[in-house]
Amino acid sequence: MSGLSVTPPTPLAPPAREDDAGPPIAQRTNRGSHGRQGRPLWLAGTCLLGALIVLALLAPLFGSPYTIHTEGLSQQGLPSGFGAASHLMGTDAIGRDLTSRSLHGLRATLVIALVANLTSVGLGTVVGLVAGFYRGWTEQALMRIVDVFLAIPTVLSGLALASIVGRGTSGIIVVVTALYWAWTARLVYGETVRLRGRGFVEAALAHGVRPRTALRRHVLPHLSTILLNVAALNGAAVVVVGAGLSYLGAGIQQPTPELGNLLAEGSRTIMYAPHTLLVPLALIVATVLAFVLIAEGLNRRNPLSERRSWLDA
Repeated sequence: MSGLSVTPPTPLAPPAREDDAGPPIAQRTNRGSHGRQGRPLWLAGTCLLGALIVLALLAPLFGSPYTIHTEGLSQQGLPSGFGAASHLMGTDAIGRDLTSRSLHGLRATLVIALVANLTSVGLGTVVGLVAGFYRGWTEQALMRIVDVFLAIPTVLSGLALASIVGRGTSGIIVVVTALYWAWTARLVYGETVRLRGRGFVEAALAHGVRPRTALRRHVLPHLSTILLNVAALNGAAVVVVGAGLSYLGAGIQQPTPELGNLLAEGSRTIMYAPHTLLVPLALIVATVLAFVLIAEGLNRRNPLSERRSWLDA
């Protein structure tokens, strides 16, 4: 009996808590696949948008959009089509080069889209952050203003605002900013309220960090992915709305080219010169597609995103 050794029983390990288990295995293994799925989309969208920006910057190399070329019209007074001499995309109804006008119109559309997108997302972010973080009467006042802007129909309010602020490039930027800042503010407000109750924010405030500093250092960085996605989606919407206002006559007016008023001009000559409609329409579709691909790629790179994609259909 003395030669037998007795091994003491091993104490049972405490059960692992759910909080200590880390992310599920499926979630950990899918993070890399999310990034790989989204990378081709946002790269394609970025390359397409970059190509459009380069074309817009090179627009002066294709000549003036206001010069009337008499040789660009046939003996019957009809505009030249694709591949005509000295006019790659043909001419419009009065003999102006369609390539030059379309690229100058693309430049105006991109300026409106980028500047209006920046101002609307920036204003909406500031309002959403302040309302969601400080709460109280500040939250109530700001969010009721947001509700008013969200309740107004987009097209009707855009036409009304355009008649007040003017129909130039700056006027359209003001109109589009007024139409879309409230959507960003509502989304940022909800995310800020969620982050405001997180432990790291409460701990920072408890240790004497000023609210403005906590807002800038601990809340705003967590909104970067969402803001990029919103900016990309807003870019597509801004292009459509800006071109739509010009198409309806409430935006940039002729003879200044913009894709919207070029589309309106082409719709009047579509029966005998369909290229005058197809060229600006193709540029609008390409610009919207670029922003949508960027937004979709950013969404797929986010491993926590559960939104189903229209590309999965």
